[in-house]
Amino acid sequence: MGVSIRDALTLDVLKDAQIIAGQRGFDKLIKRVSVVECPDCEDYKGLLREGDFFLTSFYAVKDDPACLAMTVKTLIESGSSGLCVLDLYMTDLPEEIKVMADRKRYPILMVSRDLPYAEIITEIMDLIIQNKENIIIEMQVDKLLLEKDIHNLRGLARQINPKFQEYVAAVYCTGKKGICRLTSKLRESFKELPGWSLLSYKDGILILISTPKQLEHSHLIKEQNYLSQTIEGYVKEFNLGISRHYRGLESLGICIKEALHANSLGEKVLGQKITNYKDLGVYRILSVVKEAPEVKEFHDEMILPLQEYDSKSNTNLFKTALSYIENDGDVNKTAQELFQHKNTIRYRLTKIKEILNMEGLEGSFYEQLAVAVKIHKMR
Repeated sequence: MGVSIRDALTLDVLKDAQIIAGQRGFDKLIKRVSVVECPDCEDYKGLLREGDFFLTSFYAVKDDPACLAMTVKTLIESGSSGLCVLDLYMTDLPEEIKVMADRKRYPILMVSRDLPYAEIITEIMDLIIQNKENIIIEMQVDKLLLEKDIHNLRGLARQINPKFQEYVAAVYCTGKKGICRLTSKLRESFKELPGWSLLSYKDGILILISTPKQLEHSHLIKEQNYLSQTIEGYVKEFNLGISRHYRGLESLGICIKEALHANSLGEKVLGQKITNYKDLGVYRILSVVKEAPEVKEFHDEMILPLQEYDSKSNTNLFKTALSYIENDGDVNKTAQELFQHKNTIRYRLTKIKEILNMEGLEGSFYEQLAVAVKIHKMR
């Protein structure tokens, strides 16, 4: 984990940068940012480091194509991550240099002469520092998820935020790549709530909430709406997973697990933007055992015969089964969703029972089919 050229290009200071060459090297990691304006990098090889990201205007070699090419070659051979050129003395590079950079997967950017070196250096270094802080935070959260001892759990929670109070909940927010860049902005939005902590975690934002007392359901809904509306002010496409509200700071790890679980299942299985863990129903159990051989066997016995029949007969029995379960066994709603007559749906359900050797069953048929469909949606 680290800050790549690709990550740096998401910064405001580089939003208008032109990609001159080396686009296939965007995953190279930046370890530090340096300015290079020397007339001959050969003399300074000992100062170059792997992972350096260089800024230059190429003033010293702007009138010497051979020396310019040698400078770029030396920077590439040093193991540096990339090069950012200010368009003060040139607006492009010679074709042979771009071909060399492409071959070596060495990113070269061109930015406006109006951008101060200091601004570019500061923003990229801030990103590197934030990344290191995020790694430490992730390690703390991971320890919290694995710890069993109550005393240690409370201590780990206090390390994250000494102002945490006794009633806790967690929310996990995901969205487009780079959504964790919003953490600092959201943190500013909730700065008046000292019992809240907003952390970059994995590919999303983990929001840890604490209160001095148990909140009423209506208050929880109000907090949830406030949170989602605030996030929506920064990004339109996001998914929230929300844990239950627990008493005891030692329960913070459970809250985080529930929030992560709700986020994953809500988006993938339920197709919901906001998902409360308590509303996952049987998915809470199935998600734990979905990899068990017996579960796979049950899924295959129920689902594969329908899919094979549809493939051979050009029918839509499996789609009908999905709709039937998603509409809680309501034939009329299933017919409306599939634009079919309800008698057509009844006929298809009868055919499904026949294929699965479940004729004469009603409650058990629906129950088993519902479990099989839910397992299928998690695959």
